[in-house]
Amino acid sequence: MQTEQKQRRANGELIGAGVAMFVEKSGLGPFDDVRITVNTSGMVEVVTGAASVGQGVETVVAQICADTLGVRYDAINVIHGQTNRIARGLGAFASRVTVMTGEATRLAAIKLRDRILAIAAELLQSPAADLDIVDGLIVRSGGSAGPSIRLAQIAAALAPGSKLLGDDEPGLSAEASFESRHMTYPYGVHIAVVKLAADTGAVAIERYLVAYDIGKAVNPMLVNGQIVGGVAQGIGGALYEEFAYDDRGEPLSVTFADYLMPTSREVPDVEVIITEDAPSPLNPMGLKGAGEGGANAVGAAIASAIDNALGMPGAITRLPVMPQTIKALLKAKIESGA
Repeated sequence: MQTEQKQRRANGELIGAGVAMFVEKSGLGPFDDVRITVNTSGMVEVVTGAASVGQGVETVVAQICADTLGVRYDAINVIHGQTNRIARGLGAFASRVTVMTGEATRLAAIKLRDRILAIAAELLQSPAADLDIVDGLIVRSGGSAGPSIRLAQIAAALAPGSKLLGDDEPGLSAEASFESRHMTYPYGVHIAVVKLAADTGAVAIERYLVAYDIGKAVNPMLVNGQIVGGVAQGIGGALYEEFAYDDRGEPLSVTFADYLMPTSREVPDVEVIITEDAPSPLNPMGLKGAGEGGANAVGAAIASAIDNALGMPGAITRLPVMPQTIKALLKAKIESGA
């Protein structure tokens, strides 16, 4: 890439590359609660106080529950944002949902799994240690031959008045809370390649790359999507979205005709590399947050790339970088004979 850029600069193009490295804070506590219930049809319901803002919390929570409990992903329904269903919840912010709610889900699923196997052991007259749950069916572990029973049958056996209940409440459910006083720290690098238009001062992003270590990617496609969306947001802050005011302090950017935002035309294809080289030691799954890793280094990477294209290290000192800023810098460079 550097050889190509050198050749293009020799042909008069204003092209440059910039790099920005970052460490992110994520997984803010202090707690998250989850309740998991299996009904008499064998369907699993996960109730959480977390919030969905389009980041795919339903998918991630269902995946973690399915893997831990031993049921099919499509047998799980995730309920969130309903205060009449669960007492506590802190919402979605600080890249926290997968870390906090995900671990609470895993803990609740472990508790529920242990209870299911204990009840199944009594019904099947077999030690719980010899049983496993596979796609919602309790079977002998290791594929050994023997009787089996479905989760729906276990749930039905725990109806009110059942002798299996003992002192427990009717129904097949478990609750868990995950608490954490320390945040997790994902990290990554952004690389931007830009080309400047000498006549208009416009900045075109030719290539953009992000490498991000998330510790453990429960759903890599969701992580990729969040990073790409974050880059689009970061490009807006780096090049377009300016808060302008007049001399009296009145805002001038009050409509979308005055406040520019990037579209699919301005946002390039973002190349994303997701790594899992450094799992967090603060939760058993090694999870770190992904929500902000796509946005927070964009401004620095693009500013660095513009500096490189101008051949003026440290020239860009504020964002967004507007075309008039580029033209002024080019004019100053020509006048100085640099």
